[in-house]
Amino acid sequence: MNIEDLREHLIKRFDFLLGSIYIKETGTCVLSDVHIGLEDELFAQGLVFPLREKEELLRRIEIVLESFNPRKFILAGDVVHSFGRADRRIRRKLELILNRIRPRCELILVSGTHDGMLPYMGFTAQRRYDEGGYTVSHGDEDLREHGHLIMGHEHPVLDVEMMRIPCYLFGRGIMDSMDIIVLPAFNPLCQGVAVNHLESSDLLSPVLRRLDIGKLHPVVEVDGELMVFPEIRRL
Repeated sequence: MNIEDLREHLIKRFDFLLGSIYIKETGTCVLSDVHIGLEDELFAQGLVFPLREKEELLRRIEIVLESFNPRKFILAGDVVHSFGRADRRIRRKLELILNRIRPRCELILVSGTHDGMLPYMGFTAQRRYDEGGYTVSHGDEDLREHGHLIMGHEHPVLDVEMMRIPCYLFGRGIMDSMDIIVLPAFNPLCQGVAVNHLESSDLLSPVLRRLDIGKLHPVVEVDGELMVFPEIRRL
C-alpha cells in the first residue's frame, strides 16, 4: 500500500486531533499520557514560571469533545504524573478535567505506569478496554490476545531539522495480524522519544520491543490535515 492509499485508509477509519484519535466505527475517542501534575513536578525541580498545564489540558480536551462528540472517551494510561503521592492540588486538577468530560459521554480510565495512586485518590481504572475489534491499553504490558491495538506510553515524536514533532505511529497488520496505533503524549509538556533514532530494544513498551519498529509509519496531524510518512526505516 502506497503512502496516499494508506492515508486514505486511515482517514476512512479514524479522525486525528491534538494527539487524540477518534474511532469512527465505535464512536470512541482515545488519548493517552495526560500526565496531570507534570507541571507540579517541574516546579519541584526548580522551574520558576507557570506553564498553565490545567488551562491548556482543559482547552485541548474541550476542542476534542467539540470536534468529535464521542460516545465514549478513554484516557489510555498515565492519567496522572506522580508515582508516589496523592497531592490535593493534583487531585483537584484531575477532578476538574474528568468533570469536563463526564457530562458529555461515557468516561473510561485505563491505568498506566504512573497511575498507582489513582485508587487512593478515589478513581477506578482498568488495565485494558476492548470493544468493536479494538483494544485500548497503555502499552506497558505485553498483550498476546487483542484486537487492533491502540496504546500510548512511548511519547513518540519525529526529530526533523532540530524540531521535535509529536506523531502517531501506525503499523498495518504487524501486531499478531492486527493493526497498531501508538498515540503521542496528550500533555504538551511531556518530552518525546525520537522514533527515527531508535532501535526496538531502546523502547519502553514490551509490545513495541517485539516488533520491527522500522515498519511503522509516523503520522502527523497539523490543523486537521493528516500527513503519513514512509516507514521509519526509510526516513
